[in-house]
Amino acid sequence: MPLSERHPRARGHRGHRGGAILPHRSIWSLRLPKHRLAGGLAIALAFTALLFVLQPGVAQAWARQMVWWMNALALPGQFEMPVETQPNLFSLPVPMIDLRLQDIGLAGAGVHALAAVALWLVAGWLPDSAKPAAFLLRFAVLIHAAAIAYFVFWPGRFPHSLSSHVAGGLRQSWALMLLTPWLHLCTFYLFPFAVWQRVAVTAVTLLFLFVLAPLQYASHAALLYLLGLIALPLLYLLFGVMVPILGLVALYGWGMSWHDPAQPAFDRG
Repeated sequence: MPLSERHPRARGHRGHRGGAILPHRSIWSLRLPKHRLAGGLAIALAFTALLFVLQPGVAQAWARQMVWWMNALALPGQFEMPVETQPNLFSLPVPMIDLRLQDIGLAGAGVHALAAVALWLVAGWLPDSAKPAAFLLRFAVLIHAAAIAYFVFWPGRFPHSLSSHVAGGLRQSWALMLLTPWLHLCTFYLFPFAVWQRVAVTAVTLLFLFVLAPLQYASHAALLYLLGLIALPLLYLLFGVMVPILGLVALYGWGMSWHDPAQPAFDRG
């Protein structure tokens, strides 16, 4: 045995059969050249500047979509376009969507309670292969059950409205658009992808968020008109900002499946 391998540290890098113990993939280090970090920072700044320029157009496009959907669905209420303002990166003008909602009363709350009990039982009948869906369904039932109890005992103290929900949701979507380039800077841009790949993933993600926001909150408005404000906690917690976040993560995973033909594998060292 060579003298160098008699050292305790040297022997610690070999298995009981004498073979070398390679580092686990979880502790591989990623080389991060300065030019890659600088390029990612430049891309993030460029997208932020572009969003600042496009912000008035995004606000108007979302407002027109929301008002069009309210009229197309023949929902009763008052719908107004946002007031024209100077471009402000962190303040998105939103439309006023004020639907005339009906009070569901105790009878309506009872119907919601029966539906919640039925869904709880259905979740228990799902096969083992569908257990994740069953857990999610029962979690949704628990959220809705808490909302039912609140509306039964304190019906006049609910602090939120449909118009504030829609306005807040659109602003959250805009904030997520602003964060997207910087989230990618801290994650996707660190890997040795080509510049066009980094730009493409961010651009596709921003387009997804832009298209989703008015459709998502127009559907929320329609559902709240049919079901009442009692459904707002469930829509906010499970089908609010979580929906675009899941889409952002899915698109990130899709982008991570790409590879640069000039790079046979990620740098390791």
